[in-house]
Amino acid sequence: MSSSLPTSFFVYGTLKRGQCREHLWPETPQSITTAWILATLYGRQDYPAIQTGEDRVLGEVWRFEASQMPQVIKQLDRIEGTNQPNESDLYRRCTVNCFDLNEHPLGISYCYFYVIDPRQDGFHRILPSDVLEHPDSRKLIENRDDRRDVVKSQTDSRLLMALWPER
Repeated sequence: MSSSLPTSFFVYGTLKRGQCREHLWPETPQSITTAWILATLYGRQDYPAIQTGEDRVLGEVWRFEASQMPQVIKQLDRIEGTNQPNESDLYRRCTVNCFDLNEHPLGISYCYFYVIDPRQDGFHRILPSDVLEHPDSRKLIENRDDRRDVVKSQTDSRLLMALWPER
């Protein structure tokens, strides 16, 4: 029985498109998809953190060729402070189940979880809110057809997601 390793990363903060570390990806992805996972999101001015939880956290799945993954893992582990010689981990690389905005499974991706309670480092919890009320909602929804499919009503619980940066 063989298990295949993920060929994607779920990112929820500074590595997303349009954020300050987007340019640090070492390889060009095959695709980038707006997605969500179940976790608890924390934020502060400079970057976010997640831990295990039950909130929908909005982010992106960056998918790569299997041959690109060793370089991507090496670079992102360095950026996130994971598995570095003679250093304590700031984040740990885990796997998560990802879903698109229509709740279709996208598979398992790598993702970085904060090692300690983020509140000890000055983070505050970001509670889920209505994604479409966020000023950047056009960037969040990849095209108008997706938006129409997702929007069932103003109270649709699928639209309640935690998002960094907060507005």
